[in-house]
Amino acid sequence: MGSASSPEPFDLVSPPPYVGAGSTVTLPSYSAELRPQEQTLQSQPLRRRPSNGAESLSMSEYIYSTKYMTLNLGRNIYGTDIPSYGRNGIITGTLTVSDFKYTKEVSLSILGKVTVVVNHPSVPIPPERRTLLLHTETLWSASESTPRPESPQTFRISFPLPSYARGCSSLLPPSISSYSSSIELDVRYSLTVDMSRQGIHRNQTINTGFHYLPRSTPAHPLEVQVAPGSAGGKTDEETEGLRWKMVEAKLDGPIARQDGSVVRLGLPLPLMFTSGIPIPFRASIISLDLALSETTIRAALKVQLIQSIIITCGIRSFRFQNIVATGRLWKVERGTGSGIWDVTGSISELRRGTELSWKLVNVVELQ
Repeated sequence: MGSASSPEPFDLVSPPPYVGAGSTVTLPSYSAELRPQEQTLQSQPLRRRPSNGAESLSMSEYIYSTKYMTLNLGRNIYGTDIPSYGRNGIITGTLTVSDFKYTKEVSLSILGKVTVVVNHPSVPIPPERRTLLLHTETLWSASESTPRPESPQTFRISFPLPSYARGCSSLLPPSISSYSSSIELDVRYSLTVDMSRQGIHRNQTINTGFHYLPRSTPAHPLEVQVAPGSAGGKTDEETEGLRWKMVEAKLDGPIARQDGSVVRLGLPLPLMFTSGIPIPFRASIISLDLALSETTIRAALKVQLIQSIIITCGIRSFRFQNIVATGRLWKVERGTGSGIWDVTGSISELRRGTELSWKLVNVVELQ
């Protein structure tokens, strides 16, 4: 009986060194596309339903087909039902036309639209619709001087998404669909391929939506070490090298019942945070109430992240608000001085991509 040879040990590769501020070490190049020597670990692609106008859809690639056209928008890397692109993304793919008989023209259009509907109980307000993105091009057109191709032809598609919305200085807004009893907000992007045919022969169309999801990234990475300390009467203060913006909060409930009570809320500067990342905060309470305790403060003090949607319709503006997340208090302890309490905590139950702030001038703003 022969003996089985033992398997060779794994070739362990150490991760690259940490790159901090001022480091001379450069990170290796990463890409979402597989290299020739790399393999995907996804053994079974996700199943998805065909979009409008497509008779078949591949499970591992975004492939949409009609009788004479096949559109391929590349690999399904992120597992989404439709293609997704980030800021400065490029829509790439191929269109294969199998039969040009009776075909007059094959065209491509890429469209982005925003629709805003305000349901006011007493004032009728017409819906607001704006075109955010518009690109059209002719991939093939019949010509008397050029014979029709007798074999299938493949056309390459490459379109870099613009940074700004059409006709204004606002950044191209992300895909979003938000509906309530008071407001309907819809930002939608789509790609359409049209085949125009002669006479009684039916035209053919492939249409698919796509997501535009630019990531929200702060100008400076936030590395917060929250330390207790009194905010005093300052509007800005510095703790262990971290600068805080202090603002006076509106009071109600038990803390507000004593005359002279003051609550100052602080957020680290700059006031810019990555979507989905916890937001630290601190607060300083100055109260003459000798009965004020940690238990009372934890029950009464609420710090919330509020999303405001501001709609502009002509000369009228409407503001709608909803609570995105509520903060948790880490520490509640007496500060340095009579009647002073120091509080630290964070807003952490956030969903990445749902707290984005953006603005479309004279139409809608999310804060």
